[in-house]
Amino acid sequence: MKRYFFSLLCVFAFCLSACGQNQQETSLPSSDPIEAAFSIQPTDPAKGEAITFSVKVTQKGEAVNDAKEVKFEWWKDGQEQHVTIPAALQADGVYTAQQTIDEPGSYFVYYHVTARDFHNMQKVAFTVKDASTGSSPAHEHGNPSAPSQNDHHSSGVDFHFMPEEPIKAGQPASFMVHLMKDNQAIAEAKVKYEIWQGNDEKHMYVEAEETAPGQYSATATLPSAGSYTVNVHVEKGEVHDHRSFPLTVQ
Repeated sequence: MKRYFFSLLCVFAFCLSACGQNQQETSLPSSDPIEAAFSIQPTDPAKGEAITFSVKVTQKGEAVNDAKEVKFEWWKDGQEQHVTIPAALQADGVYTAQQTIDEPGSYFVYYHVTARDFHNMQKVAFTVKDASTGSSPAHEHGNPSAPSQNDHHSSGVDFHFMPEEPIKAGQPASFMVHLMKDNQAIAEAKVKYEIWQGNDEKHMYVEAEETAPGQYSATATLPSAGSYTVNVHVEKGEVHDHRSFPLTVQ
């Protein structure tokens, strides 16, 4: 009888161990990148008309409903000022935001999706027509476009800087930047962060590691609270560029 109960106990313990292992395996994050499909409605918007930007986020064909952040960044061709609006989850991995544009012309929109340790961004060209004349500049709707001469930097490199929030003095903080050129991720580049506070002459340099194509991460500990500047440097082939971002440490 004792052997019988001992055998049952062993089987029960084995089942619990196997179950726990399966749960641990299923809880591990997937290494598959997220995918994003963008759309705009209406496809031929007129000035003063509500425009809906939409992006469907998936991973391995399954809807992603737990994205950390989804937003749209739009601007008129040739202008430095960009407008960023947050998106809201509707259903089945679809995130949307609405915007009304009162001036006809050629525009660009970036969608930014941060989910499950990945960041996905693409630029799309669209036009806003004059409702009274029905005219619109010559841009194809919904198609990615190369940067214009005045877009972001003359080198054509687009920087999307994503620091950890909040950043606290004396504690390790993570930084991530996503780099694009001609709507393609800049992979296998040399990237480093140059960090300094206020007018300090002493600057901290931190080498970044590529964690996904075009996505570079690093960790740094900032000693005191206050306003900092982070200068992101990127080098690859003929590309030598940098861009500065403000940073607040609590």
